[in-house]
Amino acid sequence: MKRRYDQYHFSVREWCIFIPQIIGLSFFLNYLFYRSIWGLILLFPVGWLYLREQKKYRLKKLRQQLHYHFKDSVSALHTALRTGYSLENAVKETYLDLLHTYGKKDPMVRELFIMCNQIKLKVPVEELFLDLGVRSHIEDIRTFAEVIQIAKRTGGNLDQILQSIWRTLSDKIETHQEIDAGIAAKKYEQTIISCMPAGIILYLQICFPSLLSEMYTTSAGRIIMTVCLIVYAAAYLLGGKIVEIEI
Repeated sequence: MKRRYDQYHFSVREWCIFIPQIIGLSFFLNYLFYRSIWGLILLFPVGWLYLREQKKYRLKKLRQQLHYHFKDSVSALHTALRTGYSLENAVKETYLDLLHTYGKKDPMVRELFIMCNQIKLKVPVEELFLDLGVRSHIEDIRTFAEVIQIAKRTGGNLDQILQSIWRTLSDKIETHQEIDAGIAAKKYEQTIISCMPAGIILYLQICFPSLLSEMYTTSAGRIIMTVCLIVYAAAYLLGGKIVEIEI
């Protein structure tokens, strides 16, 4: 079955991991900000937000892996064409090449396996890559499919075209990897800074419990803690967006 890369469905194993994490996070935040059963109920949306962020993270990693390995598939396709294979047979050789390198669970390997089956049904290669580009929302794959389509229609040199596309993809992906390496320390700092407010509140509760007692026993205190929780969550999400750089 063809996969959509704008949707993600958690596996049973992932649910078994996330449910205890959500429960633990809810109890921890309730202990920090409310210490009340009603506070635990108010924190119910935290689980939904956590799952949403996990889906976004996994979809991003999945598309990133697909994008990076698409570059390798273009290289393998180019090599196969230079050795005399037709475009259709080159796709099959590319599938075998990437299968040995990344294994059958890799998203690009799965897509190439689907393409090989559809090629047997006489579906044009450029349509298969265009469909992948649409499903994955990766502009480079759609552009690649359109270039292949034009080259086949006009009789262009696929060898030179694939070499040019591979060089462009390599430069783009290498730039992205350099940026990721450059801001890795900043992401780590952002994670530490995000944990500091919770750490300070926990420290005060343990060492000076009477100092924050008013925050958990009065209406004004609960309102203040709710505002602090909202600001804390907003700052955490904003910090995550700041360190994300798209090319």
